[in-house]
Amino acid sequence: MAVVTESVEVDVPLHTAYLQWTRFEDFPQFMDGVEEVVRLDAHHHYWKTYTGGATREFGTETVEELPDERLSWRTVSDEPRQHAIVTFWAVDAAHTTVNVVTEVEPEGLAEPEDGVPPFTDTRVRADLLRFKELVEAREKHGHGERSRIAPD
Repeated sequence: MAVVTESVEVDVPLHTAYLQWTRFEDFPQFMDGVEEVVRLDAHHHYWKTYTGGATREFGTETVEELPDERLSWRTVSDEPRQHAIVTFWAVDAAHTTVNVVTEVEPEGLAEPEDGVPPFTDTRVRADLLRFKELVEAREKHGHGERSRIAPD
């Protein structure tokens, strides 16, 4: 299993960063290769991705959710096998560190067209930098504290 760990500091309060990350439906806005994420219920999501020239559809379930602290999910299908843990730390009242640990079973993943595997430090780092841009822009324009809607 490949493990990738990356962090980024965002210029928003802890709660704002956490709320944005829990909007799985927004993942396509900052995660490379993620085309769609649909919330099925409070703990399950449907994902559609396009990496390595192949479209994959799979489900995930939330394993752990500690508001403003930690979020963890894993795939519920055989391929790709993935587990992610995202933790949030307040640097101060206006800055937050977001840390992502992703574990992926690389078997079955096609070689990407661009030659960069989908779960490298470089790709995850780029996703985190796009997350930083997204959450900071929303905070600047007054959309950072929107509460998420989680159907039961």
